[in-house]
Amino acid sequence: MRLLLLAAAIAAMFSSASATTYTQLNVFGDSTVDSGWWAGALAGQCGPVAGPCEAAGNTASTPDHTFDTKVAAAIAAGGTGAPVGVGQMNTQYLAAMLGLTAAPANQPGGTNYAISGSKDATSGGLGNLHANPNLPSTMQQIALYLAQNGGTANPTALYLISSGGNDITYANNPANNFTTLSAKEAYLSVQITTLVSAIKNLQTLGAQNLLINNLYGTGTLASFYNTTLFNALNAAGVSYILGDINTLVQNVEANPSAYSLLTALPGIAGDSNTPSACVAGDGATGWGQFCGNTTVPQSNFSHLRTSNSEETSFFSDDQHFSDAGQLIEAQYEFGLVNTAAVPGPTVGAGASSFALAAIFLGWIMRRRGQQLA
Repeated sequence: MRLLLLAAAIAAMFSSASATTYTQLNVFGDSTVDSGWWAGALAGQCGPVAGPCEAAGNTASTPDHTFDTKVAAAIAAGGTGAPVGVGQMNTQYLAAMLGLTAAPANQPGGTNYAISGSKDATSGGLGNLHANPNLPSTMQQIALYLAQNGGTANPTALYLISSGGNDITYANNPANNFTTLSAKEAYLSVQITTLVSAIKNLQTLGAQNLLINNLYGTGTLASFYNTTLFNALNAAGVSYILGDINTLVQNVEANPSAYSLLTALPGIAGDSNTPSACVAGDGATGWGQFCGNTTVPQSNFSHLRTSNSEETSFFSDDQHFSDAGQLIEAQYEFGLVNTAAVPGPTVGAGASSFALAAIFLGWIMRRRGQQLA
C-alpha cells in the first residue's frame, strides 16, 4: 500500500495541474464498479430503474432468480452482495478519499448507477447479461441520471465510467451467433459507438470531470475494445482522464509483494482450490457476489478461502478484485483525479504516471537496497 501511495505522490510531483474539489461521485457501468445494487434490489428498493426490480418476481421479464437467491444467501452470511465479496468496492474507497459517498442509486441518496452484468448499450433486447429488460445498460444508466437531474449534469461532480467486459462476454457467447472475429469486433464497435455518444452527451450537458477506465487483459477482443473506445472518445472530442486499469493489473501481477499481497492470480470459476479470496464450496460457484463471510463451504453461496484472503489475494474471483485489490485501484484513481483539473483527452496518462513513478521508485529502492513494501 505504501508503494502505491508513494507512486501517486510522485505522479503528483510531476503534474502541473491543480487539484480539483468534487462535490459528488457519479458512477456508470458494470460489476467492476457496482457497489451493491443487488443488495438494494433485494431489499425492495428499485430506485431509478423503471419497472420491477430484479428480485420483484415479474415473470414477464424472466428475472434471474437463481442469481438473486445466491446473492441473498451471501448477504445473509455477512457478504456485501457486491463483486468484491467481503469488503468494499473501489468506488466506495474512492468516494471516501474524496470525502463523498458512492451508494448504489437504488438506495437512498445513492449516486452509483452501475449494475453487475450491464452492457454498454442494449443488444438482443437486453441492456444486461441477466434476462430482465428492466436492468439498464451503461448508456441507459447515464440517461437515467440525466433524467433525474432535469437534463443537466453536475459540473463539479466526478463521473467514473467502467464498462465493456460484458459486451465481450456477450460477443463470445455461441448463442448470439457471432461466429467470426470480425463479427465480434463489428458488434463491439456498435456498442462502443452508442456508449461514446452517451458520454459525449453527458459532457455536453455539463459533466466536466470524466474518469474512464479501460479493460484489463491481453486478449484480442480486450485490446480491440480499448483501442476502439479511446479512439472514438478522442474523435468525438471528449475530455477525460484515462484509468489505465490494464497497466495497473500488470504491475500488481508482476510484483504482488510490493503491494503486500501473497498472490495476484485470479481465481478459477467453480474451483475450490484457487488463489482468489472467494472460492467455490459444496456445489456453490466461487463468484464474488455470492461470497459470504465464512470459511466453511456452503451449498448455495461461496466462502472465503481463508479468514484474511480478502487482504492477501488480489482477486475475489476469476474476474473481480478483492478488498485489497479494490483499495489498490481506488488509490491509483485517487492519484489520477486528485492531480488533474478539467483534463483534455489523455489516453496513456495512467501509463505515463506509472512510468514516472516507477523510474523514481526504482532509484529510491536501489538507494535503500530494499523493497518499500
